[in-house]
Amino acid sequence: MKNKHIIIYASMVLVFLTINMYQKSQQEAELENILNHEMQIKDSLAIYIEEMAAALDLFTEGYPLVFTAYNAVVGQTDDTPNITASNKEIFPGVLALSRELITRYGHGGDIQYGDKVWVVVPMQVEDTMNKRWRGRGDVYMMNYDQARQFGRRSGILYHEGEEIEFASVIDNSDEGFEELN
Repeated sequence: MKNKHIIIYASMVLVFLTINMYQKSQQEAELENILNHEMQIKDSLAIYIEEMAAALDLFTEGYPLVFTAYNAVVGQTDDTPNITASNKEIFPGVLALSRELITRYGHGGDIQYGDKVWVVVPMQVEDTMNKRWRGRGDVYMMNYDQARQFGRRSGILYHEGEEIEFASVIDNSDEGFEELN
């Protein structure tokens, strides 16, 4: 009978030790998963910080402007609403800039007519705003309701020559450029 108790006791100890080792291995596996997850978060955070720093560089290099929209009507332009300041016929995607940003007007601007710039989408500068406006861009839209809906927005203007990490500059052959609205 004594041997029976010893065998039962030894079996219970073995079961207890087996359960204990299993729990420890589960805890170690869980701890390893947590550490791996933390490393992934740390890596993601490092990438995020790099991207945010690059984005901040972009925003400090561009020109902060107020953007509005206009239509080709005499009340919003001069007496030739369908002809831009660069003597081209107006098309969707044309951007009129205030004069201090355009080289032609001698205010130190470095943008010329025909240059592509980045606002949210690439746009081509072919027009000039009235001289009373400064630090502004006016986006041509064919439809008055679209222009009203666009309203007034803050944005950043980047010249095509500037190196922009997160956007590629399109060329004249890109079909989407002429279709911009």
